Amino acid sequence: MPRTLIDRSVLFLVLIIILIVASLFLLLSSLKVDPVEQAVQDELMINLALILERDGKPIATELLMYYPGNARGALLDIPVETGLIIQSLNRVDRIDALYDPQSPKTFLAEISKLTDTAIEWYLVLDEAGLRDTVDLLEGLPVFIPNSVRSIQDGKPLFLPSGAVMLDGQKMLSYIRHVDEDRPEAETVARRQAVFTALVKRMGERKDFVFRDEVFKSFARRFRSNLSIESLSHLFGQLAKLDSDRIVLQRLTGTPRTVEGIPLLFPHYDGELVRDIVKQTLNALLNAEAIAVSDKVFTIEILNGTTERGLAQRTAEIFQGFGYEVVSVGNAPSTDIALSRVIDRYGDPAAASTLANVIRCTVIESATATPSTGASADFIIILGKNFNGRYCVD
Repeated sequence: MPRTLIDRSVLFLVLIIILIVASLFLLLSSLKVDPVEQAVQDELMINLALILERDGKPIATELLMYYPGNARGALLDIPVETGLIIQSLNRVDRIDALYDPQSPKTFLAEISKLTDTAIEWYLVLDEAGLRDTVDLLEGLPVFIPNSVRSIQDGKPLFLPSGAVMLDGQKMLSYIRHVDEDRPEAETVARRQAVFTALVKRMGERKDFVFRDEVFKSFARRFRSNLSIESLSHLFGQLAKLDSDRIVLQRLTGTPRTVEGIPLLFPHYDGELVRDIVKQTLNALLNAEAIAVSDKVFTIEILNGTTERGLAQRTAEIFQGFGYEVVSVGNAPSTDIALSRVIDRYGDPAAASTLANVIRCTVIESATATPSTGASADFIIILGKNFNGRYCVD
């Protein structure tokens, strides 16, 4: 009899412990906040890596910077051939040498170091996943500036210019297309157009995408370090992204070949791309910031010194910041002391933001400066105080 009482007491004690543990588990679960939801609640910047894979290697990597406070965002293209001194490998190599398809954390850590910004989350799509995702969304709308004619996988490819709706296979062909006769900027623009169209289409079809059975099919095409619940919150935010006003930027650099490997070394040892990211993040926090204006400003750059190629090299700096350089050339004089920005658009705030890219302190209005006849919104005249990156005293 005493033994029965002891057994019942032990059983009762075990039940109490189980109830306490279960209650604590439920309490902790209720207190646990999804990381994406927490970032949105706190209006924190969301930095997300978007990676497109082919055969286990990245063929496109975009850093999406998104501010949930105003649904504004920017895309920064990181070329896979970006050349760096990779300390963990003890050699100079392409950044994608660090890529592991099972876990791209090391690859992303190097991009974080290069851009001086934290990248906590990633989304990876392989080519088949992109094709199937596009088909699930019933196509993606894109604007093709120049018609595409080529041969891919032994088959002729033709995509007409203009606004078109592409299915999964054609979208895959579009992003694969490389025209050696066209500038690299067009290839980058094509990659960014695909990612932008994907986000826009997801927003247009959000009522369909977020049905339980559809979303599970949609989400499993992506690999990520986020849970399915977090992915739901993330895609919900991306559906709100103002895709028509995404700022498009790219990492620029100097191409070189090292031991037979073509590399693109970032300008100024990465200082330029870090400046681009810093300015972009600051601008996205302000819905009225000129750096996230709806308009892509056009500029003309004139070399007022005897240094050859200065205007062209400076053009690459401004292209990295998202400006459209419509013309480069020489100023009427090669003996200009001070660099200046000429505002032909009539927007002092925009002129100031542009001038700050090279730390130029002289800004003049077009009414005060003779026109060169250029059609650009702004004219930049480089003087002797410009060292190739900044204006110095």
